[in-house]
Amino acid sequence: MTKILVVSNDEQFSRMLNYTLTYNGFTVESSPTLDHAWKLLQEIHFDLLLLDYKFREGNGVEFCKELRHCGSGAALVVMGECYDEVSILHGMYSGMDDYILKPFGMSELKMILNKQLERKRLMAKPIVYGDLRIDMARSLVTVKDKILSLGKKEMDIMIILARKAGRIAWADKLITEERIKALSKKLKNVAGEALQIKSISGVGYKLVSCG
Repeated sequence: MTKILVVSNDEQFSRMLNYTLTYNGFTVESSPTLDHAWKLLQEIHFDLLLLDYKFREGNGVEFCKELRHCGSGAALVVMGECYDEVSILHGMYSGMDDYILKPFGMSELKMILNKQLERKRLMAKPIVYGDLRIDMARSLVTVKDKILSLGKKEMDIMIILARKAGRIAWADKLITEERIKALSKKLKNVAGEALQIKSISGVGYKLVSCG
């Protein structure tokens, strides 16, 4: 079942949206802040995020940008109270998929959600780099048909590295030295020397196919 995360600091609005989306067949979680939403995203896979534009600790567009930087493939729909063309264009360049103006009707929202979810399904093709294959639909990683068992954060890092295809992925709060060491060890056990994660001192990491 499709999982949606509603991120809104309007408790009454969030409760209404949660109830309506659940009634329409979606599995829904709610978060009152961007910080809390980030924690949920480390634990649960969501197909789509529906988030407010304004928060005390930031805004939804910048949050979209951070999610894309970390390799999130979730559909991202921002809810705003005014139509600001410049902000919307900035949002699109930052990784936002769509924008809906409050107040909105459920029919309009369902149309946008279904459109973005269908687009996401069409884009969910396997990621292939060298002998590495990541099946996003099944959350399955293989190297020469051997299964590489990864935790959620390790999977997120591997997706970022594979999408970069030999280019550098910047070190950040997800891509840390400790996680890279653990991931490299697992990768070596399955791939040997065919695939390696190289450290670029002071910058980040890149996945290298040596096969």
